[in-house]
Amino acid sequence: MAISNKGLMSGAAVSAALSVALFAASSAQAQNVVSNGSFSVGIGANGELYDYGTGIGFLRLSDGYDPLAPGSPYDSWGVETSGGSAYSALSSGTNITGTTLTGLPGVSAKAVSTTTVGVTVTQTYNFLQPNVLKVTDTITNTSGGPLTGVLFQRDVDWDVAPTEFNENSFGNPIPVGSNITDSTYYGFDSIDPSVPYFESCAGGCNLTGDLGGGISVSLPNLAPGASDTQTYLYGISQAGENVNGLIADVNADGAYYWVATQSSENGAWPMGLGTNSAIIAVASSAIPEPSTWAMMVLGFAGLGFAGYRRGRKASVAIA
Repeated sequence: MAISNKGLMSGAAVSAALSVALFAASSAQAQNVVSNGSFSVGIGANGELYDYGTGIGFLRLSDGYDPLAPGSPYDSWGVETSGGSAYSALSSGTNITGTTLTGLPGVSAKAVSTTTVGVTVTQTYNFLQPNVLKVTDTITNTSGGPLTGVLFQRDVDWDVAPTEFNENSFGNPIPVGSNITDSTYYGFDSIDPSVPYFESCAGGCNLTGDLGGGISVSLPNLAPGASDTQTYLYGISQAGENVNGLIADVNADGAYYWVATQSSENGAWPMGLGTNSAIIAVASSAIPEPSTWAMMVLGFAGLGFAGYRRGRKASVAIA
């Protein structure tokens, strides 16, 4: 819920202050929330973002902006190996035998999920910046034998105020030579990593509709007992910060690739900048040089992409 800035009546000011206080109180009392005092993130039963008990997804406490809360809150993760695939969304898992959450409520937390596909998935959550959450996903081979074809992905449906169901999502082409296998601009794309994304952003994308983002990565083959770790970043804009500022935030935290989403009341990026924004990114030590980022952004800005929408997700390509 976003608080309106319209009007100068004292009653509106009192209402806004009360709303912020209620959000802060909700966060303080939450059992499945990590918070730094300025932003709070809810953790679901299997480690997805969004806590159904408190209604908190990724909450900006100063004004109640939460792009995970409207509509059908949706964040997901999934892993695929030669032993099969396991995944979870809406706190409902497939091929997940159990999840243990620790550290909640607090400033950091951990979720450990056991699966039937030969791996344990350990997710840790902590803030790198007030508005950037780091989710560290560690996949450990518990099968007793080698595992090949390991993929991991996270997908999120953003509903960005004030155009909650008509956002602008965009991303650059996947960098050559990276471990990223695919990306999507559709928040409800395939949750199962063994099923390719229907709405790929691999070649770059810039669309408007009821959108979000997702990124799939490949991991090395895992010997018995071996682990591999991938870091995802989730971010939402600070009050008064546009999407370019948010992109700079995650880049400063080592983002190697991202799909960004902003409100579309002023049009599409790069010419249009909305009131609020959100982003999902993958962080890596192999960060391109600043000149490389500049070339990628300039090249992307001149491209237009057409897309189609499935079901309720109608979108329009923006040139």
